[in-house]
Amino acid sequence: MPIDICLIRPAIVVPAKNITTMFTPPLGLAYLAGSLRGAGFGVQMIDAVGESLDTRHPAPNDCYYYGLSLAETVNRIDPDCKIVGVAFGFSFEWPACRDLVAAIRARYPEKLLIGGGEHITALPEQSLLESELDFCVLGEGEETATEIAAAYLAGNLAPETIDGIAYKGAGGKAVINPRRGRRRDIDQIPWPAWDLMPIENYLERGYGFGVNRGRSLPVMASRGCPYQCTFCSNPSMWTTRWIPRDPDLLLDEMQEYQDRYGIENFDFYDLTAIVKKAWIVDFCRKIDERGMNFTWQLPSGTRSEAIDEEVAALLYKSGCRNMSYSPESGAPAVLARIKKKITTDAVLTSIRASFAKGMNVKCNIILGFPGETFAEVLQSYRFIIQMGFAGAFDISVWAFSPYPGSELFAAISAEREMVLDDAYFDSLRSYADASKTVSYSEHFTDARLKRLRVIGTLLFYAAAWARRPYRPFVSLLNVARGRQESRSEMGLVNVLRRGRLTGEAGE
Repeated sequence: MPIDICLIRPAIVVPAKNITTMFTPPLGLAYLAGSLRGAGFGVQMIDAVGESLDTRHPAPNDCYYYGLSLAETVNRIDPDCKIVGVAFGFSFEWPACRDLVAAIRARYPEKLLIGGGEHITALPEQSLLESELDFCVLGEGEETATEIAAAYLAGNLAPETIDGIAYKGAGGKAVINPRRGRRRDIDQIPWPAWDLMPIENYLERGYGFGVNRGRSLPVMASRGCPYQCTFCSNPSMWTTRWIPRDPDLLLDEMQEYQDRYGIENFDFYDLTAIVKKAWIVDFCRKIDERGMNFTWQLPSGTRSEAIDEEVAALLYKSGCRNMSYSPESGAPAVLARIKKKITTDAVLTSIRASFAKGMNVKCNIILGFPGETFAEVLQSYRFIIQMGFAGAFDISVWAFSPYPGSELFAAISAEREMVLDDAYFDSLRSYADASKTVSYSEHFTDARLKRLRVIGTLLFYAAAWARRPYRPFVSLLNVARGRQESRSEMGLVNVLRRGRLTGEAGE
């Protein structure tokens, strides 16, 4: 079949001092490819990361590009395709993605260039006006991209009639159409087209979002999140409608991947996988009824409300081994301001239940929210210590960053001028790169917030290891044996791997 559309996942940008470098198969782009192919189009996929997992290139601002170089990526585009779609990842990667689009335009001035993803959805006007893109796909992309492709290839594209896009109108001005309604029949969406990308490169190394537990593949059990946390861009990207899949149909897909690819572990990429207790109980029990054997993880964070002793026991029995909780703060006033809608006592109860049933739990805390005081940080420290005692194995203490598309980004932008230049986008990596911490709290300087993050991390591990002093020795033994049970072990393996790459490059 001739190629109509080329979809590109660019090389990823990784801060040089970031502990984790997660090489993850691009689930969103694979879904898009599956839908376009299902509609009858010839699709080429270029996964710049998966095609060159062991390659990195120097990048600006003390970062690296991991994957194919910009020129190598452009060279792989089928010259006969009519449309090129580029997936835009985290907003701090915007400059790199913008440069890739410019290079594609220079090589292929006649092709239709489309961009999609959370960054594009959050900042469609800037994305159009500061790049060579012709169209931006906003939010959930399968139906929108298919409609654009069908109309363009038929020669009757009328952008003003297509919901869920932004495009360059008269005089080069950005036109933003009404958003497309969320799909509710998500079980009818074609499965991801893993066969169009170098998926074996990930599988043979056990690469994924979660801990390396063998040949791992991502899946989604639901779409959207019903909560409205003010620091999160989910409401603008997905809206607040949470739509779960039918457990039997999801397990049919997972069984197919086990049969076809020999999958041993599944990473759930859901924004919030566990919302309704009845759904997760049904899912776990059906795994047992089918006699399926695999491990699975919730590495992106989930809510704790539905995870009690009964659910924790079912999770472990069904193969769940790792999960992340994202309480974000231990200060009640901060939790209220960010609309988190949790209580620290409920989180601790859930952590104890999960730990007692054998789960490896990681927790996420954010410091430096606008208005956050040192007294509130102390409340988070107390909570951090309690989580360590309760059985949590790992923690990440992030710095707040005003991510485009979030409520807090809009509030900060309304109060002061936000210059959305390359320096701003680079600053967004401070959430993960402690060496580049940027404070948006009027009570903390950048340097002080950086110290507060380090102290919070040290307090957690001091508490967790004092309560269970065998843990660091077990972790070192696991790494020496080439196995992983926790996110800290995964981080240590990544640091060692990065050191090997540095040595090989003679840097």
